[in-house]
Amino acid sequence: MADTDEQPSKRRKRSRRAPSDRKFECEHEGCGKSYSRAEHLYRHQLNHAPKQIFRCDFPNCYRSFVRQDLCIRHRERHTTRGSQLQKRDSFATDGHEDLSKSLVPASSPSSHSVTAAEYTFMTDPAPSSKSPPSTSYPLSSGIDATGVPVSGYTDFSNAFSQPDAMLDLDAMSNAYPIFGGETYNRSPFAMADDFAAWLFSEPIAPLGYGMMPMVQNQFYINEPSYNNFCAVIPQHPMSVTSILDSGSLPAIISEEKRQELLHLMATRFNEAAYSAETKRKDALLDGDLDSDRHVLSLRMLQTYIGSYWYHFHAQLPILHQPTFSADRTPNLLLLAIIAIGAATLDKIHGQISTETAAELASFIGWHLRWEIFMDADFRPPARLWVFQALLLLEVYEKGFSTRALHERAHIHHDTTLTLMRRGSSLIGRSSFDTPESREEDESWTHWIKAEATRRVAFAAFVLDSTHATMFGHSAKMVAHELRLPLPCDEALWAATSAAEVARVQSSLQSHGVRPVMFLDGLKRTLNGQPVRTNTFGRNILIAGLLSVSWHLNQRDLQVSTLGVGQALGGRDKWRTALLRAFDNWRRDYDEALGSSPTTESESRDVLHGIAHMASHVDIADLQIFAGAGRLMGRSITSRDYSAAREKTERWATKASARDAAFYALKFLSACFGDHASSAEYIARDDYLLNRPWVMYFAALVVWCYGFALDGPLRPAPTLHTLSDRKRDMHIFLQRVGGIREPNELEGMKSRNACLGLLMVLRDSFNSSRWELLGEAARLLDSCITKLQS
Repeated sequence: MADTDEQPSKRRKRSRRAPSDRKFECEHEGCGKSYSRAEHLYRHQLNHAPKQIFRCDFPNCYRSFVRQDLCIRHRERHTTRGSQLQKRDSFATDGHEDLSKSLVPASSPSSHSVTAAEYTFMTDPAPSSKSPPSTSYPLSSGIDATGVPVSGYTDFSNAFSQPDAMLDLDAMSNAYPIFGGETYNRSPFAMADDFAAWLFSEPIAPLGYGMMPMVQNQFYINEPSYNNFCAVIPQHPMSVTSILDSGSLPAIISEEKRQELLHLMATRFNEAAYSAETKRKDALLDGDLDSDRHVLSLRMLQTYIGSYWYHFHAQLPILHQPTFSADRTPNLLLLAIIAIGAATLDKIHGQISTETAAELASFIGWHLRWEIFMDADFRPPARLWVFQALLLLEVYEKGFSTRALHERAHIHHDTTLTLMRRGSSLIGRSSFDTPESREEDESWTHWIKAEATRRVAFAAFVLDSTHATMFGHSAKMVAHELRLPLPCDEALWAATSAAEVARVQSSLQSHGVRPVMFLDGLKRTLNGQPVRTNTFGRNILIAGLLSVSWHLNQRDLQVSTLGVGQALGGRDKWRTALLRAFDNWRRDYDEALGSSPTTESESRDVLHGIAHMASHVDIADLQIFAGAGRLMGRSITSRDYSAAREKTERWATKASARDAAFYALKFLSACFGDHASSAEYIARDDYLLNRPWVMYFAALVVWCYGFALDGPLRPAPTLHTLSDRKRDMHIFLQRVGGIREPNELEGMKSRNACLGLLMVLRDSFNSSRWELLGEAARLLDSCITKLQS
């Protein structure tokens, strides 16, 4: 036995009768425990037959555990509680069974490593509802502790700290401790001071190539998922073939699947008789549905799916394209894909087709959220497809649709996050599982699920922080909620078979490539250290910086309101560090991309620009000063306008205004090119997420800065034609936007000469398929009127 100098602990036999919903009973002699879920029983069975033992290496300590995380936490307490651990390990009183006395063979080898399968499971849930939740980790392999592939259970609880502390026993097993706290009832919606202090502390020590950092800190736990790279080892690699063939390309959808979708829309997408949506439904389902030109024809549905993969997928890669099959995708997720594809339909199809497709997307979006809410899988633990559908729907609602859907998405953003925090076991077959899957592909399937789950968690975080920055919404997530490695290498995510994954994995490992934890990457970016990751990973890192900036701004606002002392050396210190980090992020991105202009480089410009601008000014203040009548669902009063005007005019004289204007001008110059002969910008054909809105943000910054300092144009130029407006815009961008550093703006004249720029953007936004850009066009028209008055 493991602790040979101690007597085995006696188990107390249970006399109570198991609840009627507990169908999974432990058959080990003398145990008698039962559970309502199979994975709980399996985790419990590790207590009877542990696969690997982890021993404490602290001097004169002989404790051993069946889980590595318990061993790590035990060792940490040696330094915080000293010899108290020699008397009794604290985990024994926390609802975790101490197995060192009775279950570990004395001959078991000492080990401080863990395999991918073993860290997946945890000891059985505590029998008392008063006990704190235990810890679970993501499944990255399809092999369990005995070696029979398992069904792919995983959860979001490793990605989010759990705000709902005392849940039912099943949900408790998915809970995860709050970062930086000793209790389970702290809200994660605020940035912890100890996390901020760690984040802005000294840089991580430089690493040799291929080495992994080991930061001993409660915000960067040495989790097994960090050391595990990709446990996909096919049993028979030579017999594994790609699941792709000519009949299963991503855009292909069968007539049978189309009929399912049509039936769903015809029978369940219903509205009250007075609703305008009813007329839309009748119009969309009218006519010859089998005609290739019909908006719901088989040809057009395939076109929408293809549009999703071509225009959108790379910007938020949460679906696994190599194994995607439209026919095997849950209908509600497929409709979310179709809605985005229809909203981004290429202009080559003509204006009538793109407008009709946009109407279809709006019809789907209007009804889809309620259908997801009513689905049996929409409850904790929810399945992966539910989160994928909710996030894609949120992107459509906020960035491609109407004001009503935009506001609805803002309201229900919290719903998605709460469902994630309550945990998800992802039970059952997924959209990419097929009955014909070969046995050796099972581990690949489970790896796909685990990676897709992490990507969904990160996507929710990216949307949360970027939308808070762009639209003035409240951020509901914090960076230290996410204890995950950044997304895997794109070569792994794009691999078309388990054998190819194994080859790519081998190649990456031979070159010293290792996964990077998100918090580690965030700290490295703050300190100007390079981070090796892909495009999605870089977007996650900038989202992390935006999140930190938003939360620290909120905290300092509270501090100044209460009149208490400043933390972290005051606002200037952390703002300077963050502004430098934005440039560190861009420099690292530039070095990874090279000099060739790509979609990635354009996305980099968007995120870098919004990060700097939003650090210096709030978009709400700019919109009110420009004359907005309503914001965030409420009317703007004359008192609101007076306060915003005073604030903006005071801001315009400061260095922060010059910084904001500098980055706004640089961003707009990059969007419009260097010369008046550059191609015309058309917002309705811009498929890059966020760019049109960030251009609007930048235009407001430029106008507010110039108008607050220099007032209306005297005299205002006459710009009747598009060529006149483009010429005026480029003269302004070359003269004012051509400066090398922000302070050059201070002595410059005619900083308000942006009339052509505003007119070009207004006209472009007026023809957009997104209603919010139409609102933006009207506000820019207000700015134009003020300049001409």
